[in-house]
Amino acid sequence: MKYVLLFLMVIAGLATTMYLPNAYSDFSSNGKYLIDGSGYLSGSKTIFDSSIALQITAGANNGSSMQATLDNGLVTITNTQYLNSGLWQVSILRDNKYFVIQGNAQDENGNTIHLNLFGRIIDSNQAGSVFSISGKITGSETMKASYSAKVLSAGTGTTKPITSTTTTPTSSSSSVVNISILPGASNINNQVHYSPSNVRVALGTTIVWTNNDSVPHRIMSGVAKALTTDQSNTTLISDGKIDSGSIAPGQSFQYTVTSFDTSQALDPRVATRYNIPQDETVGDITFFDPTYQFMVGIIAPLSQSTTQTQTAQMTILNGASNSNNVQFLSPSSLQITPGTVVVWTNNDSVPHSIMSGQLLSTTESAGGKGAAGKTVSPHFISDGNIDSGPIAPGQSYQTTFSRTGSTQIFDPMYTWINGIIISTPATTNQIAPVKISINPGSSSPKGTATQQTYNQYNTYYTPDTIQIVPGTPVIWTNNDSIAHTIFSGISTQKNDNPFTPDGKIASGKIAPGQSFMVVVNATGIVRFYDPQYTWMNGVIVSMPPTSSYVIGNTPPQ
Repeated sequence: MKYVLLFLMVIAGLATTMYLPNAYSDFSSNGKYLIDGSGYLSGSKTIFDSSIALQITAGANNGSSMQATLDNGLVTITNTQYLNSGLWQVSILRDNKYFVIQGNAQDENGNTIHLNLFGRIIDSNQAGSVFSISGKITGSETMKASYSAKVLSAGTGTTKPITSTTTTPTSSSSSVVNISILPGASNINNQVHYSPSNVRVALGTTIVWTNNDSVPHRIMSGVAKALTTDQSNTTLISDGKIDSGSIAPGQSFQYTVTSFDTSQALDPRVATRYNIPQDETVGDITFFDPTYQFMVGIIAPLSQSTTQTQTAQMTILNGASNSNNVQFLSPSSLQITPGTVVVWTNNDSVPHSIMSGQLLSTTESAGGKGAAGKTVSPHFISDGNIDSGPIAPGQSYQTTFSRTGSTQIFDPMYTWINGIIISTPATTNQIAPVKISINPGSSSPKGTATQQTYNQYNTYYTPDTIQIVPGTPVIWTNNDSIAHTIFSGISTQKNDNPFTPDGKIASGKIAPGQSFMVVVNATGIVRFYDPQYTWMNGVIVSMPPTSSYVIGNTPPQ
């Protein structure tokens, strides 16, 4: 059983009492929220570590209360994980300051627990609300539950798919850098308004601003000048290059960087105010919100130090020419930065070639077996950018990737030998991708009938449960012998149609050896599955990094 790292808050023992009569909750009608908590369960003789991650959609107000529905839920008790099953009851009470949650969850063996939880607010700000949760969880015994939890708004734009076969190092396709307009960014007293607020990118990079605040914002570019010697006041004048117009809460705006004006430099006093190194001010693009001019960020060109030559290795494995083997390249996917030299070494006993190109189709030939028992192998067309010629056993071939984008590589004689190379800007805020393997033999159901009936997470993916922060790329690589598809959806608890697609992830067919990537931008829980083999499913829990909270006794009535 895999660990799920859901513990965001540090729980102190009975410390100082906190009484906040003006605390408020951010629940609102039809909003989506993630209740993320950690704590303990106490049985008759044992105390267990436990955590919960529950994604709910609030309904309409009915006086001082509202009903809500549970979209997804994950409960961890020690190292055992339970997913929601059946219908849950969620009630938000007394002007959003309390909630009651009841429902069942099951582990991968079909064991059921029943949750009856009561939450009360103890702290709140524009980033979210902190609740103290108590109650009972009943399984083989009844255990008392005690959690501290943060309620976070789950953003609307969850994923941005990036296919593995459409771009090459010499194409104009851009990589993506995501910038969040943070909740509460319109408050001048907050210290951080964008995350990240200072990025370093290469030409061709697409910057995506997502408004996670509760009010509209606007992104413009311009020239920043300090008006006073102590930099306490700054004026920003639009240069007309970037103007998003109004970005409503939950919406996004994107801009592709096509040039940096190296004849211009950021005012040194402004650079000091925004912690920009003095030797990195040439060509910088300043962006700001004209309504809230204290919201300022910087897009900077990559410096020489960040583009220095690096080397990455791909090995053609021994026996790769045999299509019955499971793995052919190690690794089969790489994430690099522009300027990286990629080296392929042939450890097989026969010559191989490396070319770049585009996947056209999957055809009957010498690859893995399809659903009807026929052998299939992917078919590519070369784009002419990479062509190693024959690489003899024990020899190597190398090429330099100078631009951003993703590149599909393959062996034209043994097309089941293929992989993906993703070149992204080297920024200090870059988030490393999380890789998920679609395991060999996944198309054949394993385990008990109960596992398949209730569609629990399983070992068809490695890992099948991951925790990430918003903005993380997630890469699925198909190590099975037949094509697979990745969808996201909501569990229906029905045997004939166990999931309903939610439209956040839809990969299309992923051929054997191919990869598919999405960038998860919002908070919340995403359940992913293969619509053809629905016993194959897993969970992504996306939660922003946050400061720890020390929680004392619940406030008096």
